[in-house]
Amino acid sequence: MGRPPLVRTRPYYMRALVQGLLAAQVASLRGLLSLFLVLRFSSHRIELRADLESSAGRMLWIFLPYAAIVLLSLSLRLVPSTDQRSATSVFALGPLTAVRPIIMMVGVLAGIYSSLFCQTRILRVIVLLLMLSIEVVLNYSAARKQAAEILEHLQDE
Repeated sequence: MGRPPLVRTRPYYMRALVQGLLAAQVASLRGLLSLFLVLRFSSHRIELRADLESSAGRMLWIFLPYAAIVLLSLSLRLVPSTDQRSATSVFALGPLTAVRPIIMMVGVLAGIYSSLFCQTRILRVIVLLLMLSIEVVLNYSAARKQAAEILEHLQDE
C-alpha cells in the first residue's frame, strides 16, 4: 500500500525549501542591517567588534556540535533503506527539530554571557528573535495557503 499517484510531493517540498531559504535570507539581511546600524552609531567600534566576535565564538560552541549531529543524521539517510530513513526521522531528526529552539536560546545566552557591551546583548537578542520568527512566519503562511486550498476544493464540490 503506497501513496496515491496523484499526490505530488516533489513540488510541495521544493516550494517549501525555496520559501524557507528566502525567509532565512530575509532574516539574515535584517540581522545584518541591525549590525550595520549599531556599528555605524557606536562610539567604540573596534571594541564592539571584538566583543561581537568573542560572543560569536562562544555561540559556535553550541551551534556547531548541533549542526554536526544534524548533518550526521542526514547523512545516515543516504543509506538506501526505508527502515534506516524512518529510524533517523523518529530517533534523530524529530527530536533534534524539537530541541532546536532551545539550542538557539542556549547559543544566544552563551553569546550574551560575559559580553562587555549592551549593544552585543541587544544584537544577540535580535538574532534570536529573527531565528525563532522564521518558523512562526512559515507555519502561518503554510496554514493560510492550506486553508485557502481547502476552501477552494470545498467550493468546487
